[in-house]
Amino acid sequence: MFLQDVPADVRIDATALYEAAVADRRAGRYDATVEKLDRVLQARPGDVDARLNRGLALLALDRTAEAEADFLAVLYAAPDYVDARVGLARAAQRRGDLAQARVEAGRALAAAPDRPDVRALRPTLGLPAVWRVDFDVSRSRLGAGLPDWSEARLGAVRTLNDRWSFGAAAEWTERFGQDDVFLEGRLDHRIGAGGVYVALGAAVEADYRPEASLRAGADVPLSGGISATLDASTARFASGTVNSLQPGLAAQLADGRLRLAARWINVWDETDQRRDGYAVSVQWAATDRVRLRLDHADAPETSEGVTVDVSAVSLGGEVDLTDRTSLRFGVLKEDRGAYDREAISLGLGWRFW
Repeated sequence: MFLQDVPADVRIDATALYEAAVADRRAGRYDATVEKLDRVLQARPGDVDARLNRGLALLALDRTAEAEADFLAVLYAAPDYVDARVGLARAAQRRGDLAQARVEAGRALAAAPDRPDVRALRPTLGLPAVWRVDFDVSRSRLGAGLPDWSEARLGAVRTLNDRWSFGAAAEWTERFGQDDVFLEGRLDHRIGAGGVYVALGAAVEADYRPEASLRAGADVPLSGGISATLDASTARFASGTVNSLQPGLAAQLADGRLRLAARWINVWDETDQRRDGYAVSVQWAATDRVRLRLDHADAPETSEGVTVDVSAVSLGGEVDLTDRTSLRFGVLKEDRGAYDREAISLGLGWRFW
């Protein structure tokens, strides 16, 4: 790809030198690559292929600023040159600027989502997987001689681009000898470091799950790693409509490895009586592959179409078995007034880039 015409004899010499430089780069002889491409660019300063390859060699030599200058020059001359965009993402990552690296990676993904080298940016930069599929099961033991509960959930999320994602889930539950299937679709939109979501759900021939539900929420960054959250919902049960409004705060600490969150839970139950409670949670990334979570809630909850006050403590975690597969586990203990509930859950998640 040349931006200007040059005499044939110069072009032939420069072409041979360029091909030798590319061979050097692929063989790991980066100093020789730079030396040859300097000469090529003296003869053909508008050769964006030569400038790109010099940028790649400079990046391999940890001459990051010079590499970025070459990639930017390539994009100035050829804005659709995806390889240069990938180079900028790698250079920003090398500098430790993950935010800028993700911006450049997002632009590369938007331009060429199916290229293997572009897709490879997702896991290395912590970008959302194109697809995530989750399967979870749980079993609950109830007190007061009541029968056990069972639950299974299958969900999938599709990342559409760096701002939008869509998910769908099917959840089967069995309680007191009756079973329900609840279906839900959810749309998420990222806005800077925050975002908004909306979800619609319904149960098929509902016995105790919502016949229909609508949820929406937002996460708004404030300052110093603090963000405000707001979740609202309305659900129609056979016994009546239940509405909720849950404002909250969340804090990211220790370079994002520790997250503290609290919500004030307000519920208008099936009799239109207002109740309130709270929920707090702690999430800790113990390592890059292990994440732990502790939750406590003392708040109203609607179950079997009746709203009751529930006090609950849960402990769980997620372990990345590979870059694509995660294992989840959790235990829960609830005091539901008329009876206690103890539950154990297991789940698997698969990510596809």
